[in-house]
Amino acid sequence: MTPRRPAGAAAGWLTRWLRRRRPGPAQARSLAQTGPARRILAIKLHDQLGDFLLATPALRALRERYPAARLALVTRDFLAPLATRVPLVDQVWVLPAIRRPRDLAAWFETISAVALFRPDLAWVLNSVSRSKTADALAALSRAKVVIGRSRVGAGPLPDDAPADPFERAEREAPDPVYDVDLSVAAGSVHQVDRVLDLVRWATGEPSSLRLALEPAAAERRAARETLAGLLGAPPAKVMGFHPGAANPLKCWPLESFVELGAALAADPEKPGMVVFDSPRERGRAAALHAGLVARGVQAALVPAGGIDRFAALCSRLSLLVGNDSGVIHVAAALGVPTLSFHSLGDPREWAPRGRRSVALSAPGDIAQIPVSAAVEAARALLKGPPPEDEESV
Repeated sequence: MTPRRPAGAAAGWLTRWLRRRRPGPAQARSLAQTGPARRILAIKLHDQLGDFLLATPALRALRERYPAARLALVTRDFLAPLATRVPLVDQVWVLPAIRRPRDLAAWFETISAVALFRPDLAWVLNSVSRSKTADALAALSRAKVVIGRSRVGAGPLPDDAPADPFERAEREAPDPVYDVDLSVAAGSVHQVDRVLDLVRWATGEPSSLRLALEPAAAERRAARETLAGLLGAPPAKVMGFHPGAANPLKCWPLESFVELGAALAADPEKPGMVVFDSPRERGRAAALHAGLVARGVQAALVPAGGIDRFAALCSRLSLLVGNDSGVIHVAAALGVPTLSFHSLGDPREWAPRGRRSVALSAPGDIAQIPVSAAVEAARALLKGPPPEDEESV
């Protein structure tokens, strides 16, 4: 994690000017814990699917702590199909990337909505990086209290991670934007816990740590019909393969995916199999599908589409197998068992948690993950683990 750099004289003057009449941490705690909170703003602008979904337990904590408040979320257009399917929020505002003239009008519409909202509390849900745009929105909102994190980053926890992030925030000089600037707590290894550290001081623990995502009933029905059309007579269980990842070093070899599919296809109760193409990693899905067919495995190739369509189709699966990427978290948020392969990131920080998820890892060389271990894990997950203990997720 990157520590804050000390401000120079000009920055110090600007900080003091910006912070005139802003509450300190003690006053912020009083406002958050005892004052009326009728409007709450959450800001999550980065375009990573996984980062967004890993923040949904924090949204649940806010929803449960302030059940009567209007909870609004600001996010990017890439994440809007997921954000609008998170049942914890009342309002989703999208800040579009400006690619065409009409995007500018939508951009100003969101900015105006945030400015008029006047939240009592605003959370900037920073995780691995800090967004200047998110900071600007938080300041523009004129919230009574703005909460965020200036010490951002992934990887091992720093040696000086505090047991109580709020206690550190009370001792340190204020951030120019955040009235409460919260570090990651010692012991918060997983990214879900790291984001929760931003809200725990005001909300306590949420009732569940499960990620939140809920396609509409009509979308689920359409997905069932799509899978039936692809597979013919729908089998009792359907497993999906998503072989792509943005970084090639995070991709389990295609031949290993093929060997896994062939082994499961030879089982007495072989599952139906679908391979998901991705608009960002063209080619891998088609190659995997061709490899399975060449081995005599009946599998269907699902063309690339929007993340909302993928989520609906994924909700009908019995298992999703894929690399360390955001789509694995989509499946976990839907309650679908997952088998994921990791090499660059620590599974203890990034992998889905719970008995319905298995993460196999070979640091530095993902090809070293044996097919035999994947076959064993997939078979166990397809048998159907016991109902999830939500508190343990």
